[in-house]
Amino acid sequence: METSRKEKEKVTESLHLPDVDIAAEERRTLKIKVKPSRLEMDPPLSTPTGQTSGRGNNHIPAGDTTKEVPPTSSKLSSDGIMEESVSQMTTMLSNILEHHGLANQRLASLEEDLVHAKKEEEKLKAMIEALEKEKNKMNAKVTLMERKDLYELLEAKMEGF
Repeated sequence: METSRKEKEKVTESLHLPDVDIAAEERRTLKIKVKPSRLEMDPPLSTPTGQTSGRGNNHIPAGDTTKEVPPTSSKLSSDGIMEESVSQMTTMLSNILEHHGLANQRLASLEEDLVHAKKEEEKLKAMIEALEKEKNKMNAKVTLMERKDLYELLEAKMEGF
């Protein structure tokens, strides 16, 4: 364990990489659990004649005095753990990049929608200004008509005197 740590430190120094807490890195990689293969979990089933049922090749035939070979260890070497860790990180990175790409596409779409909405807003502002001008013209006409009516009414009353 100590030699692999020193090797990792040498590699890190030779690559001019930023300082990495190797012990933390080892703890992180040791959390990866590797499931043993099916052959390692289940011993072979044998028949009374000594034949296996096909689930494994480490069965001792009847009459053989040799010991059964223990199944291979389910633990990976530190290189295997590192490879698995790198594989997982690569997968995570590709997923992140894919989501980043999708987010950029969505952002570009939203920016296009924003530009379109701003153009629509400008059109609506122009329409509102035109309607305000029309309203002011109509109010001016109404005011003139009211004054004219008042003037005519005043003239009619003055004629009566």
